[in-house]
This record gives sequence, C-alpha cells and structure tokens, in this order.
Amino acid sequence: MLDLDLDCAARDMEREGFLRLPGLAAGGTLAGLRQGVDRLRQLAAARTASDDDFVLEAAGTGGWAAWQQGDAPLAGVLRSANRIHRHVPAFETLQHSMGLARGAVAAAAGAEGTFVNAFLWAKPPVVGSAKPWHQDMAFAPSGFEPARHNIVTVWIALERATARNGCLEFLPGSHRLGLLAHAGDRERAAGQAPLRDAVEPHVADADLPRAHPPVAVPLEAGSAVLFDGLVLHRSAPNTSDEPRTAVSFVYRVPRTVPLPAAR
Repeated sequence: MLDLDLDCAARDMEREGFLRLPGLAAGGTLAGLRQGVDRLRQLAAARTASDDDFVLEAAGTGGWAAWQQGDAPLAGVLRSANRIHRHVPAFETLQHSMGLARGAVAAAAGAEGTFVNAFLWAKPPVVGSAKPWHQDMAFAPSGFEPARHNIVTVWIALERATARNGCLEFLPGSHRLGLLAHAGDRERAAGQAPLRDAVEPHVADADLPRAHPPVAVPLEAGSAVLFDGLVLHRSAPNTSDEPRTAVSFVYRVPRTVPLPAAR
C-alpha cells in the first residue's frame, strides 16, 4: 500500500483538487496492469467500429467524434475502453490488491471509496487525439447523488506520460467552483442516427476560470495522479512517436463538504 502523509494528501486535494502518487504501481502490479491492457487490445483487434465500451481512434477526426458521426475509425486501434474490469476481471482484482479505496482515496477524500468503474485511456503515437477541458462529475453514472457523493479517480500511467504524448493537465482549485456548464453533444444512444459535426462535451474556453494557469502532470510509468470529480482537466494530442497508455479506477466517496453551487 502507498505510504502517504495523510494530512498533506488532504491539504493538497483541498487546495489543488489533484494529488500526485509517485510509484503507485510497480513490479508485478504494473506488469499485471500492462497484461490487462494487452488483453483489451486483443479483444479490440478485429473491431472496425466503436461502441459504448470500445472507442477506436480516428486520425484527424478523433475517436469520439468519429464514433458519434459514424465515420470509419482506425480498425483495431483503441483510443479508450469503458468498464474494463468486466472485460478483464484482473483489473478489479488489481485495484483491490493496491488498497486504493481504503488507502490513497480515503487519505485524499477523507472517506473510504467504493469502486464503481475502470477505464483504459490510450493515445496511439502521432494520431492520439486530444481530450477537451471537462469535469468527471458531468458524466457521473446512475446511482450518484451530487449533494451526497463525489467522484475520485486514480489515473495510472503505464508508460511515460509527457507533454508531447498527452499527459493530463489540471486547473488547480477549479473543483471549488461547482459543476460548470458543458457544451457539445451528448453521446447518441444505440440505434440513433449519426450526428453531424459532432462536438465532444467540454467546458467552453470563455467559461474556464483564469485564476491559475493549467498545470501539466507528467508521470513515469507506474506513477499516478488522483483527482476530484469537479476539477477541470484535459489532455493534448499525442504528437510524439511514443504511445501514452493509462488506466483509471473510479470511486464514489461520501461528500464531506457541501457541493458548490452549479454555474
């Protein structure tokens, strides 16, 4: 289990909305996460279209927009995957063995977390698309009551995450602003007609807080960043020849401070 200074972790989360976790996954744990990703890629290898669980990358357009528009993606090239613990049960076992819910999540959020979901976030070399500014609470699944619950995500880099290959960026302190309006299109349901000129949900530039500049969080393989469900974050496109692969584990936590008023 990660050795954290509990008081410092809580203070950093309160002030910034995110917390670096150097060396969170190492040795057999890191190897197990990578093996799980290899299995996901095997499951996606024959795919030629995206769906709710497997989104394929699309050069130029981006995986999400291509999926919503019905455009042809890059066959078998994953941009992201949802509910990965259902496709590869080892992911749920690994998050449990790391003690995240009772360890890092509890230290940062002030209460033990309940595991609710896991994702793959892949940015293939050169074509890996950007993710715009957003708050995870805007996409909270059913069962969340924003007045009572928050989301805490633990995002683990499986390869080096750098400014060139699309590491995460955060707006410090933005979690104290409440839930901001998100522009763009809602994901179409199965059977609905493709969208025209699909725009991924995001917080518009004019609505972004300006008190602090964005902070990039590069990570070494096995290191992680933990963040609040209301903190604004994004990632740039991968312009390098190095892949950027990460998995994230999402936890529901009791809200320990009142939810800021929505804007």
